[in-house]
Amino acid sequence: MWLDFANNYVYCFYMVIICMVAFTVLMILLLRSGHDYSVHDTEAHSTNYANVIKEGHGGLTAFLWVLYAAILIWTVVYFIQHAAEFGLIFAAAGQ
Repeated sequence: MWLDFANNYVYCFYMVIICMVAFTVLMILLLRSGHDYSVHDTEAHSTNYANVIKEGHGGLTAFLWVLYAAILIWTVVYFIQHAAEFGLIFAAAGQ
């Protein structure tokens, strides 16, 4: 079976492939994030502070949406995997 994760080399191979694919997807999203937002839009939606600093405002890009979703999923999975440890901490705090 080609998905045998008992072998550490196979596990590492798939982790490397997953990381490479994730990196590629995130780079594509990052590079395309400013495509639809022109310089004129940036100037029009910016805030000027004492004619020295200009801060541009824009919407959330697809890169940020994907990154926030990944962080949220990772957080939920982490808490599920370590629920017993957090249970011990909260049980000790309740005494």
